[in-house]
Amino acid sequence: MRENLSVVLIAHNEEKNIGKMIDGLLRSYGREILEIIVVDDASTDKTSFIVESRMSKNHKVKLIKRNPPCGVGRALRTGFANLDHKAEYVLTMDSDFIENVGEAQRLIHAIERKYDGVIGSRFIKGSRLVLYPLGKRIFNRIFHFVAKMTLRIKQKDLTNNFKLYKADIFRNLPWESNGYSMNAETGILPIVSGYCIGEVPISWVGRGRQMGKSKFRIFKEAWSYIRVILYARRYSQIINYDKK
Repeated sequence: MRENLSVVLIAHNEEKNIGKMIDGLLRSYGREILEIIVVDDASTDKTSFIVESRMSKNHKVKLIKRNPPCGVGRALRTGFANLDHKAEYVLTMDSDFIENVGEAQRLIHAIERKYDGVIGSRFIKGSRLVLYPLGKRIFNRIFHFVAKMTLRIKQKDLTNNFKLYKADIFRNLPWESNGYSMNAETGILPIVSGYCIGEVPISWVGRGRQMGKSKFRIFKEAWSYIRVILYARRYSQIINYDKK
């Protein structure tokens, strides 16, 4: 993998993290990275200013500013729509995944061996959870149980926005979600489409005070996650019907 990797970072008020993310990625994967696309989802802090300062020093850093309405899904779709045509692989990460920068190498090794895509999994042997809120963990496990029973999916962590896929997956699948549930959609839709999606263990480290507050709210987002399962089920039925 040499200068064919696009990285899509979504950022909403991430002035405490975005500079460290960009610097860490370029330092660790400068030869692999074609571009780092930062989608600033209507931040009101200095996120864009920090990204622009990196742009002036490195042509691989790109900034896309979005206006409201905000949302993880909207921001990711914006990133996918602006991928360089030379990109063969795409890595998606949240802008506070500073602890995971070094672990991206595991995803790169795995996808080069045999997969169409690889998910950084928080729930397989070798993974590590630090300060993972109990409520989020319970919700996560219930969601994955429903997905497994409904869609016969065996992967343990569909919803982590730490994914490395062949670029055509992100370019071509019919993404629908606007909010956080997009992270579930990018996990489920490629699998029901027939792509070979693997998992590698990674760490999940909760935000300390110096990293800002998480924006995820369980009860606000719950229904949208269920809607992803229903959408994926309909989509898989259409695919299977077309194959007959």
